Amino acid sequence: MLVHISNLLEDNFMTQSLLNLTLNEYSTRRAESAIDFFTPRYVAVGKFNVRYVRHVKENAPTLVLLNGLPQSIRIWESFWERLSHDFNLLAFDIPGFGLTKADESDMTPRKLGQAVVEIMDHFGIQKAHLIGPDVGVPTTLAAVIAHPERFESINIFDGPGSYPPKMSPILTAVIKSGFVRWLAKGLNRKAVMKTNFMVAVKEGYKRYRPTKNAIREYYQITHDLQSHRCAMSFFGAYAQDLPWIQERLRSISVPALVTWGKLDPFVDVSNADYLASHIPLSKLVIFENASHFSSEDAGEEYLKTLKNWCLGEYKAVRGKA
Repeated sequence: MLVHISNLLEDNFMTQSLLNLTLNEYSTRRAESAIDFFTPRYVAVGKFNVRYVRHVKENAPTLVLLNGLPQSIRIWESFWERLSHDFNLLAFDIPGFGLTKADESDMTPRKLGQAVVEIMDHFGIQKAHLIGPDVGVPTTLAAVIAHPERFESINIFDGPGSYPPKMSPILTAVIKSGFVRWLAKGLNRKAVMKTNFMVAVKEGYKRYRPTKNAIREYYQITHDLQSHRCAMSFFGAYAQDLPWIQERLRSISVPALVTWGKLDPFVDVSNADYLASHIPLSKLVIFENASHFSSEDAGEEYLKTLKNWCLGEYKAVRGKA
């Protein structure tokens, strides 16, 4: 018992040291807003307790903003105020990712795509532009394939939509090998959690620095055992759901903006080319100096691209059909 307590104390000291290091070394040097719009708020939708942020703007286009792994909807905090000038906004953590909890049995792109539509129903959103980064890509594609009438357009980036996706060797191993996922959930769990945290706060960027609030939240997410298991289970579902998505890409009738960071070391930029060439009504934009978390890394360039698209450019693409 004493040895067990000693190990727990040592683990806590090590992880707190890691958090303090990243807060000092990798957080933004910009002054942070006194108002934190992203302080977690929750609403019950079906079986899920969904973490969300809402901004209501009447008679404006609606954006539904998802999160990626291993982050949360705080990826939108640097854009939120400016997006609120032009759009009705709903951002929420996908079940099983961010701060929205789920069971491992929920973790497939098709099930989570259905959850996206149910969450839209809860908030009374009949039709929206759906923006899905990273793990939000297959989730978004599954949603739009099953419910095209619910979406004006989609913006997807930094995640897979075909099988096998072109990804880093480590991610490829996780996707293809149940044994690797078993190790990641068990014997190698602590190392994988630390790696995911460093990706979230440093390795996934070339230029951008997250806020201290974001770093604390990403630490909480990456070191939560259930969230970690859910992520591994989601990767395990790729072998079944990505081929299903891939076979239906050419049937997507909703305009799609495909954006990507050219310097992405985890999900190769060739995935963007593939998606744009197989989705009929699509536009491809590559950000030359952005890494994996390309929206934040591209910053103003991404914001301008997204706003122009959702304020009318998607209609011109749809008109070419």
